[in-house]
Amino acid sequence: MKAQEEYLIRFLDGANKNFVIPVYQRNYEWKKEQCEQLYNDLISIVNDDYRTHFLGSVVHLYNQYGRSTNTEFLIIDGQQRLTTVTLLLLAIHNVIIQESVHFESPNLAEKIMEVYLINKWSNEKEKKIRLKPIKDDQQAFIKLFDSALQVIEDSNITENYRYFYNRILKQEITIDNLFRAIEHLMIVEIELQPNDDPQLIFESLNSTGLDLTEADKVRNFILMKKAISEQEFLYNMYWNNIEKNTNYDVSSFIRHYLTLKERKIPNINKLFKEFKRYVSIKNIDLVELLSELLTFSKYYNYIINANSSNEKFNLVMKRLNNLENYTVYPFLLELYDDFSSGLLNEEELVVVLGNIESYVFRRLICSIPTNTLNKTFMSLGREIKRFDDYTENYFSIFQYLIIKKEGNQRFPNDVEFKEAFKNRDVYNFKAKNKTYLFERLENYGHKEKVKVEELISENTINIEHIMPRKLTPQWIDELGTQYQEIHDKYLHTIGNLTLTGYNSSMSNRTFKEKKEMNNGFDDSKLMLNKYLRALNSWGEKEILNRAENLSIIAEEIWEYPIVNYERKIDNELIYSIVDESKDFTGEKIEAYLLGDKKFEVDSWRDFSVSIINVLNDHDSVKMRKIIQSRSQYNNLLTNNISFNQIDLRKPIEIFHGAYIEGNTNTKTFLQILKQLIEVFDYQEEEIFIVLKSDKK
Repeated sequence: MKAQEEYLIRFLDGANKNFVIPVYQRNYEWKKEQCEQLYNDLISIVNDDYRTHFLGSVVHLYNQYGRSTNTEFLIIDGQQRLTTVTLLLLAIHNVIIQESVHFESPNLAEKIMEVYLINKWSNEKEKKIRLKPIKDDQQAFIKLFDSALQVIEDSNITENYRYFYNRILKQEITIDNLFRAIEHLMIVEIELQPNDDPQLIFESLNSTGLDLTEADKVRNFILMKKAISEQEFLYNMYWNNIEKNTNYDVSSFIRHYLTLKERKIPNINKLFKEFKRYVSIKNIDLVELLSELLTFSKYYNYIINANSSNEKFNLVMKRLNNLENYTVYPFLLELYDDFSSGLLNEEELVVVLGNIESYVFRRLICSIPTNTLNKTFMSLGREIKRFDDYTENYFSIFQYLIIKKEGNQRFPNDVEFKEAFKNRDVYNFKAKNKTYLFERLENYGHKEKVKVEELISENTINIEHIMPRKLTPQWIDELGTQYQEIHDKYLHTIGNLTLTGYNSSMSNRTFKEKKEMNNGFDDSKLMLNKYLRALNSWGEKEILNRAENLSIIAEEIWEYPIVNYERKIDNELIYSIVDESKDFTGEKIEAYLLGDKKFEVDSWRDFSVSIINVLNDHDSVKMRKIIQSRSQYNNLLTNNISFNQIDLRKPIEIFHGAYIEGNTNTKTFLQILKQLIEVFDYQEEEIFIVLKSDKK
């Protein structure tokens, strides 16, 4: 590696010199904010009597695979700055050519074009323009050089060029002074040698002014060590399509993909680290991985954009997306992959999505904490595949498992759901959830759909409190002596809410006035107002009756699955060790599953001893350090495991010279094991408990 200070303009100068942005780099991402700062810095250079301004580093590697006579440099770091200054130079050139602006330097436009922007004598059309951004950016960049071509509007390249063009026209400084300021931009030029590792250098520098996304690092990790020609192929064949399929949010997609593969949600800020670990542990071929990522990105595209070839799938998927519960995505990726493999048909796929929609919404209505959903959906696919007959009964097993969930993972039944639906404050839901609720209620059972989401978004219709938020004397009289209690209890509940296009006109009017006014409830064509047209007054009784009627409709919309499946294997009752909904007190264990292995045990104590021995065999050094840390830490784990029997009330030997506290209940045993497992490579979600069944 060689590093030296250099003026940027000198770095750009040179006959037959080309600058190539490798395909593993991110797209050009600087926006107006960064361009504005650069331009302001250039003005400051002029005002400070042309002081030198440090722009940053540019790291490059000579492309030994280049097939032309041009000198080709791969830009490892600095593409954002290099591209931006090039756009500014092009804007200066075009302003001089196209606008009536004053400038003094003779042949400035010609100098900028032929010395810094193009290779005048190049015979290769693609080598004519010195800077070669990556695919999508390159198309936008090339069009700026030819006024006869229509520019690409949806591009940072085009936007930033226009910003510079219009800023130059304001003539805050002269064109001559602007160019002189550019001549005073200084960089640190870092030239890599053939034996340098560009990936390590790229990761350590990351100084472009915009932090690399985790997906940027993943892309570089996959592509950077390949030959240039192979990089081009892999990028165009796989990565560019992955970006498009994920709406250019590759980081979120990879997070869901890793959650599916590892049954553990990676920290979004450590995604690249987890990805490298996954590749290393599984010893995965990177090209095969790219191929699988592309396949799953297609599934992801169907999910996030609801645009598969199955319209029924798209309809349910759009509703699921409106609920904004993204913890379900890892399972949906696996579900669509299983569908593609023939494990369920199109009709079953749509029903499963509907079941998930009902599951998520019923839990929302019943105020069940959402923090267990990630564990539910990350392990659900593997739970299905633990059934010996899953290839024949995938759909039935899914429904069987989803309604068997207990505690905070439960699927609320009809009784719980209807009661909560009638009394829940739904007005203060998140806007999208609230819109989703009213759209489903309004359109249920009707072929002539009302576009509730669109109309609410346009403020054409609004959610109306029938009994208003502020009670007038007339409303107090109508509600009676218990008016305050009624108002506090039912104001934001479904029984008192409806839709109207005349919210401002209704305001705090009496119920009779809201009914009979021009465009009031009597004139409304909305289904939600049908019940109101038959009433003459509004109070607690009417609110409760309407809530009951709507809860019956809700029960039908968000169905509870009817399951006829009975487990045909040996009646094993299998639970994840992290299943917080299951209380194992009083249950008898007969085995546990760790990864792909099954271990028979006779009791909870045997289970503890067995699994600790498995972990010790996996990494005895780590186990010894944990046990020895007893004197350093005071927690549940270190208080219950020791090399010294006298530290424990009822020591049970787990392996030679090591003991665990035997005077603990099942719940405490599991808590100790969870803490222990956290420090090993095994994930909690990989461990399942097999209980004894009374049916045996």
